[in-house]
Amino acid sequence: MIDRRRPTIALPLAVGVALLALAATMSAALAQEGVPELDPSDEPIEITADGGIEWNREARTYAARGNAEARRGALSVHADALVAHYRERDDGRTEVHLIEALGHVKIASETVTVTGDRAEYDVAGRTAVVTGEDLKLVTDADVITARDRLTYSSTTREAVAEGEVVVLRDKRKLEADKITARLAKGAEGKLELDTAEAEGNVRITTEREFVSADRGTYDAKRQFAVLTGGVKVTQNQNQLDGEYAEIDLKNGVSRMLGAPPGQGSGKVRGLVLPGAKPTVGN
Repeated sequence: MIDRRRPTIALPLAVGVALLALAATMSAALAQEGVPELDPSDEPIEITADGGIEWNREARTYAARGNAEARRGALSVHADALVAHYRERDDGRTEVHLIEALGHVKIASETVTVTGDRAEYDVAGRTAVVTGEDLKLVTDADVITARDRLTYSSTTREAVAEGEVVVLRDKRKLEADKITARLAKGAEGKLELDTAEAEGNVRITTEREFVSADRGTYDAKRQFAVLTGGVKVTQNQNQLDGEYAEIDLKNGVSRMLGAPPGQGSGKVRGLVLPGAKPTVGN
């Protein structure tokens, strides 16, 4: 229930849609994914703030400050402050071109929550960038955290996470300096990780394996990873070293080569302890 003692405003549709577009973009709560999104109706966007709401005609901004919240249906944006920057178009109408969410940012829908310290949304490019503390994107199946930056494009449905990135699902963990994650609907129609490309200090950890490499790709549906560059695979007490590996995480089967297919040959080294049973393909 909204506290009626807090300043409240129902913004014009153009401004309200732009504010909630940030939430829709960052949380990937897109109509294409079957999650409620803003529609072109006259339903108002209700914004509340402890510190008041300001329209600055000269600066061309709408600003809500102090525990600010923008809400429409199940979709909401929370921050210390929300600022919408608008401009006039050639036809005389106004359009919001940049949205800022500042301080303790939390964007939530029925299936996704995104947190950070600052968010900027380029309306024309449909791209949002989130930085700061507690940088995290959470779906029903996955948790993605990063240290430096999280960029999400609703056009490509890609999340690019940078700096000590960790992707968690069940008891599997993917880590790297940079991860490009592509989201899609899962078997139950919920948004989840589809594929990921990892660069720099790549590590995969499961209950049975620990894998490290320079680069890698991961298919979440198949639970299948392809890794290149300084690959090390540890299964139980066995270890394999090479330059290319295909890892079936679902079945626990690894295929190691000295070089990627078609790029010559190299040595594969293995350490197999007595009594251990390696699960290595030919």
